[in-house]
Amino acid sequence: MKKIILGFSLILAFFTGCAQKEVVAISEPKVIEIQPVAEPKRDEDSIIRKAIVESALKYLNKNDGHDCSGFVDLVNSQSGEVFYKSDELYKYFDNTNRSKAIFNIMKTKNKLVTTMLPKIGDLVFFEDTLQKTKRKSGSFNITHVGIVIQVDVDGTVHFIHNIQGKNRIDQLNMNFADSQVLSGKNVNSYLKRCPKNRQKQECLGSFFFSAYGAPTPNRYIELSKN
Repeated sequence: MKKIILGFSLILAFFTGCAQKEVVAISEPKVIEIQPVAEPKRDEDSIIRKAIVESALKYLNKNDGHDCSGFVDLVNSQSGEVFYKSDELYKYFDNTNRSKAIFNIMKTKNKLVTTMLPKIGDLVFFEDTLQKTKRKSGSFNITHVGIVIQVDVDGTVHFIHNIQGKNRIDQLNMNFADSQVLSGKNVNSYLKRCPKNRQKQECLGSFFFSAYGAPTPNRYIELSKN
């Protein structure tokens, strides 16, 4: 009898123990979708400007282009004609000066920039730089052009241009228009020889500066008038 009661107790404990076990539901693992990292948008304007500068610097200390406008025309052609279309340029001549024609076409296409500091790849225009020409303030008689390759925080603009048959780098700084050298740094270069009867600051690039021209259209057109 005792054996029967013991066996019954064991069976009861077995079923009771199974009933007390908690059944834990295992949820399916969540699938986390990994979103691809968006690539930063390419700054098309910066790419264009960098290409212009790289193209221009290939001809440093050479005579390619033969004159200032010829040099700009060469770089323009090799950069995808970003400043102007070569076959349109002839429409904008008002004299035999190609520099003025480049200025005219960029003015028409809203590519002249304000008196703010330029960006690399901009054109820089000068007026009345010819040796026998007298400077007339705000005349827009464009006679020289170069390409901006660097802009310093103090406002010094470094530009490459063809002058006297050679492509070289010079400086322009309208913040210190009357100075050639400031704290040992060249901030303004001479654009033509200065006769003895003329003040030296009147031969600096700052004296002849007219405007900048951008490879892409600009919303603001405000020509400088010195």
